[in-house]
Amino acid sequence: MLLLKVTVILIMLAGLTLTLLPRMPGTLVIMGAAVLYLGATGAPAPPWVIAALVVLAFAAEVGGRMLRLYLTRRYSLSRVFCVNSSVGNIGGILAADALLGPVFGLVAWEFFAGKTLAPRWDTIARVLLRLAAVAVVRFACGLLMIVLVLVYIMG
Repeated sequence: MLLLKVTVILIMLAGLTLTLLPRMPGTLVIMGAAVLYLGATGAPAPPWVIAALVVLAFAAEVGGRMLRLYLTRRYSLSRVFCVNSSVGNIGGILAADALLGPVFGLVAWEFFAGKTLAPRWDTIARVLLRLAAVAVVRFACGLLMIVLVLVYIMG
């Protein structure tokens, strides 16, 4: 029984981590872990808890996608470009620092790549901030789902 609880908790924590990624259904993983526990133990669950889990999963997955589209609709840069350019810029700075030294590498990178990103950085930062807000909403829904499972189903 203890092994089952530990396994379910680990699955739920993995689902909680997946809520931070835009295309991963983390709350559905949390819901699956709850169903796994209920199926393995045959424990009764209050109907309102099951309904709350379904509503939270729906709000996080469907609502999160709609909110992401709504918040980033006015920007000409795509969400993928904003994330990739930010990660690529950080990776490029690290690579240039490793190859050319900390001072010269940073200056060289900013001279060649930084000036192409600078005019778009305000837009990129706004899109990334909105994407982070959606991730926080999904994370909060997942965390609330885990609390409901731990208190009312496993408790």
